[in-house]
Parts: sequence; C-alpha cells; structure tokens
Amino acid sequence: MRSPRSSPLRAIALSTLVLTHPVLSSQAVHQQPLSHLPSPGGATPNFSSPGTTLNFSSPSPHILHSTSSLLAQWPNTFAPNGHTLAAVVVPPYTHLYHGRLDADPPPSPEWLAFDREMSYGIMGSTRNSYLLTYQTTRAVRLLYFDGESAALMGLGQLDSQMLLAFGNVTGPPAPEEGGRGLWGEYERAKGLCRWLESKGLGGRGWGFEGVVRMNAGFEVIWCDFGSGSLRLVSWLDVTAPLVGRDEDGEDGDGEDGEGEAVGEVGVETAGVLREREVDATSYYSLPPVPTRTDRAVDPSMPPAPPNWRRDRDREPFLFSQGWGWFDSATWHYGSTGNGPGRGETRAKVDNCAILSFYSPLFVNQSLNRAVYERRTLNLTDDGLWKGEGMDGNKTLALQQLARRRRYHHLGDMTSEEAALMRSHAERALRTVLEPYNDCSGADWVLMANEIVQQTSLQIKTLEMKFVAFDSISSDNRTALRNWLYGFRAEVHMFTVGFLEYPVRRDSNSWATGSDLYNETYSRCRYHYTRLLVPDEGVSLLPQEMEQRQAVEEVQGAICSVMLAIAFGVEQTWIDMFDQNRRMRKQKQAHSAIPQRVAAWHNELSLLRAWLGWESEFTGCKEVCGWDERCYIPMWPLLASRFGRGPPPPRGNSTQPHPPGYGHPPPHGRRPNGTSPGKPDFKMPPRGPWWMGDETDLWEPKCVKAGYIMG
Repeated sequence: MRSPRSSPLRAIALSTLVLTHPVLSSQAVHQQPLSHLPSPGGATPNFSSPGTTLNFSSPSPHILHSTSSLLAQWPNTFAPNGHTLAAVVVPPYTHLYHGRLDADPPPSPEWLAFDREMSYGIMGSTRNSYLLTYQTTRAVRLLYFDGESAALMGLGQLDSQMLLAFGNVTGPPAPEEGGRGLWGEYERAKGLCRWLESKGLGGRGWGFEGVVRMNAGFEVIWCDFGSGSLRLVSWLDVTAPLVGRDEDGEDGDGEDGEGEAVGEVGVETAGVLREREVDATSYYSLPPVPTRTDRAVDPSMPPAPPNWRRDRDREPFLFSQGWGWFDSATWHYGSTGNGPGRGETRAKVDNCAILSFYSPLFVNQSLNRAVYERRTLNLTDDGLWKGEGMDGNKTLALQQLARRRRYHHLGDMTSEEAALMRSHAERALRTVLEPYNDCSGADWVLMANEIVQQTSLQIKTLEMKFVAFDSISSDNRTALRNWLYGFRAEVHMFTVGFLEYPVRRDSNSWATGSDLYNETYSRCRYHYTRLLVPDEGVSLLPQEMEQRQAVEEVQGAICSVMLAIAFGVEQTWIDMFDQNRRMRKQKQAHSAIPQRVAAWHNELSLLRAWLGWESEFTGCKEVCGWDERCYIPMWPLLASRFGRGPPPPRGNSTQPHPPGYGHPPPHGRRPNGTSPGKPDFKMPPRGPWWMGDETDLWEPKCVKAGYIMG
C-alpha cells in the first residue's frame, strides 16, 4: 500500500478516524439507527445502490472479533496477520514441552509448546530426538500475539511482534555471513525478551517471562530457563530405531547410518541419570535442574516439517508424528462454522491489557488501509459500499468485503506509530503487574465471545429462513403466513431483551423513527456497556475504552439492522393479518411481501459482510469420522505447501482481484531453491502467496492423515 497523495481524501479520513476514537473525541459519536428499509407501506427498495450507513472502514468489527478470537486456532488461521497484543497468565503446574536435536539442556531464549505432539512433531524422527517436559511452579505471565504469529512464511504474520521488538516490520539487518536458517527467529525471540527486560516488565522468575504465539498449535518463547517459574520434570531420548533393510531386502529394525545403535547417545551422556530399575508404584526421580546460562544460537540446519520430509520409509513414526501435531492443533480450534468450541485454555487472557493495532490512534496505518479498500472494494470516502458496479457480481463482491480482514497487515506502520504502541504496551503491561490498579474488571473477551457467537448463529438461522422463502409461491397465502409466523418468532428471540410491546399502537408505532424504536435501540446498543460509564462510578483504562467503543459500535450496527427488520416484520404482520384491516389493505400488503423480504435479506447480507466474521460461517459440511479431522491449512502443515491455483473471479468490478491476492509460485518452488533442513536454506520474503491454498481454507473438509502427510 502507498501513502495517499490526495489531501482532501486525507482530510476526510483523518476527520473520520478522530471522531470515532473514544479518547480523541470530546463527545461520543453513535452509530445511527438505520432508516433505509422499505416503509411498512411497501415502498420498493432501491437495489442498484445499497442504502446502508455501515462504514466498512471502521475498525470496530475487527477489534471485537480479534478480542473474541484470542487464543483460538480456527479464527486466527483465517485472520493470520495479527493486530492484537494481550497479557495472559498460565496457571501453576501447567505442562510445557521442549524438543531438541541434541542431549543438551536448552539455552535462553528457546521454545516450548503447550502440547507434546507439537514439540515432537517439530523435533521428532531424527537420529537425536529428545523431549523435555516442564511444569510451571507458579502463575506465569506471558505476552500473547494473535494471528498466526509463529508462521515464518506469509504476508504479515510477524509484523506485530517485529514492531514491538524492533520498531519496524523488517527487523535488524542480517549479518553478511549468516542470517540463514532460523537466524531471524532467534533474533526476534531475543529482541522480544530484551524489550520486556529493558522496560522493567519481567526478568528471571518475575513479571512477564515469555511470549505466546501460534502456527499449527500454540507455543511459548521462554526468555530464561534459569527461572524458578519452570521446573524440568522429565528428560527423554525419544529417538526410535530405524526401519532398515536386512540382507534379504526385507524391512527390519536396525542401526542408523553411522553404525551407532540407537539409545547409546542419550540423556546419560548429558549427565542426567536414568534409573534402570524403578518401583512402578513410586514417584519417579526428577532430573536435576539444568544450570546452562549461555544465550541461544540459531541452528544452521533447522528440521523440515514432517509433511515436507521424504524419509518415512526408514523413520517409523514420521507419519503419525505429523498427524499427531495437526490433530493437537484441532483441539484448540475454538468457535467455527460447525459451532462453539474451546481455544487454548491453558493460558488465560488478562482483560486489563488487550491492545489493538486497529486503534484509530495509528492514523497512517488506518488511513492507508481505508484508502486501499476504497479502491479495491468499491467504497466511498466515508467507507460506504457503492455496490458491485456495472460488471460486478454481487455475491462475490459481498464475499470479498466479508473476507477483507484476512489480508490486513501492518506494513504501513510508521516508526512513530510503532513507538506509540510500544509506549502503550509498556504502560498497559506495567499496570497489570501492580497489585492495585484502575482496571474495571470487565471481561471483554467473554463479552465479545457472546456477541460474535450469538450474532453469527442468528444470521445463519435467518439466512436459512430466506432460502426457504425462495421456494414459496407468492400466491400461496397460507404458506406465506406460515413462513412469516416462523420468521417473526426467530426475530423475536433477538428483540425480547430490548422490546416492550406497546399497549396502544398507532400507524407510526413500528416506524424506525418512532419513540418505541429509539427506546428499543438504546437498550440494545448499550446492553453490555450501560454500567461502564463515569456516571456509574466506573473509570476505564485507555485500552478498555477502545474495547467499549468497539462493543458499542458493533452492537449498535447489529441492533440497527435487526431492529429495522423486526419492526418491519411486526408492521407486515399487522398489515396482513390484523382483523381490523380492510381486505384491500391486506391484499396490498400481501403483494408487497416479496419486496420487503428481499430488502430484509439484503440488509442482513450487508451486515454479515460488514462484520467480516467469516470464520464463524465456515466449517466442514459433513460430520467427520472418528479418524478424520476438519482440515484447514495451518502453517507449516499445509497439504499444498505454498498455495496454488488461479485467482478468484471478479466481484467488485473496480478491481480484478480482492486485496492482497497474489499469484503463487509453481508448486514446490522455493525462493533460493533449497528446503528446510538444508544448510543454505533461507526463509522466503513476505507475500500473500505463502499463505496456503485458499480453496482448502474456505472449503474445509474432513480428511485423514494421508491428506496432510501424502
């Protein structure tokens, strides 16, 4: 994205951003109730130009969905370029795992995984594979980066942590000799730990002691293995005997290529005693606490992911190792199109310290994103959708609007904005370390979860009702009545907490500008935040004010659309079936039903596109078997390593392809012609073509192990 050159456009964007930010605005700017649906009298809606007030440049739906998705695998895979930082706490006695390719204790910093399947998946099936198991001895504070923040190939998965550690998205310059393998990863880890320590936010055994990230599973960058917060409880040589060839050419267990029997090189050579005879009913002996104090040096030959390797004919567990890693990631999917689920529950978000790069405080980043999407998604300067255009496809255009968050990244952050986030993060993290602080105690994650999951389910339910309506003949009065009866009942379940039916009604009772509507809308919009105001004695931290703003704007938009539909349904019900209505009026209302239903459907579709919560609507169509899992591509466990296939068809006619959609390289080609595991391997440059196969992402399917492992 380039910085815009048009000063009028910049002025419009800046004024919009300033007015929508709770800190910069002296007066709250409210999402106005929608008043553009056809009147109860049956006026024909204008389908050529969507009459909506939804601002697609608003960051609020992204902030809310990011908050609801924290520590959940599924939604963070769909929106891989994370924009949120959050303090998290890991409870005492939580297991963490570390895989190694040598018998040495880990230096600092190094990586841990919440699931042993992930550690073994990365470091297993070699001639020197070791698995170390740790437990936390106290509650441990960590800093979490959302998105696929541990994916080393992609468009901007690493941006947020790079900005915090180095103030830019490129990191430190690579040395003239070196910089290969995982050099960038170790520099990132050291930079993040150094930042936490330099700001007085953590150190050995106190404060923030590491970083949580995600690719195919959740991992921890642990800053100092000398900390008493972590205790080694098991240290195993998990190297398995090779499957060799005997003199008759038959498979059989044998020795490795060096002629060294497996098991001779093990933890005993590292000075760790292994009991040969142990009473099975007694507690096993703990290994001694390692005393290694040197700093980490990146390996020149990082192991290739198990699905990229081709030595399974000799490594007996490589196939199950890769599938086990993928399987463990699915345990933490969270909410999907198939229903609610649990994310990574062993880390708990501290609601007092959730910060977002979507904040309008980052003016240049927000402005560039808004200008780019106006051009590619056919939006006005105010962020309103202008429609699909003369040559566009409305269904595809709405789809592109709904999926816009997937390609958001932080490449347009200025150094000043990076410094601003670093300052805000330092303040927020320091606040949660204080025994007494001004945090409200509001559970923003729970609040966002409730809004996202309930709204997504309501939208899906109503969409199915609209599909059913298409099969009803407009002449079948009984079928229309039955459909409207059921549709009204579904809509009522949304309004029941906010709407008080009038004892006496007049011709304007169900108009969207009526007193009844305004009262109902106010109850709906501020349903979650009515008590979180100074008048009730509640003060919010700056980062909490951003969460409240997002909740109110998103809830307000949902209420605007849903209440406008609900009020239209109530008036339609009266028009058609009120016994006091004359037959001529009832016939007029009957003939207007298809137009009204089409308008309601249109507004619901626009709301879904504005929210952009497409991961909530995407899931496997069939029920997976016991030996299957619902597959989406999670780096590095991609069935198609680097993505392939033609770009999608045109939706918004102003641009041939949606934002960020690149042309992938030929299948299997790498930037420098080498593979992970080779001495000269370098990580590829950033780009959307490294984000996996889009077809697999948007059309998940039940797969067995062979789909991933080949």
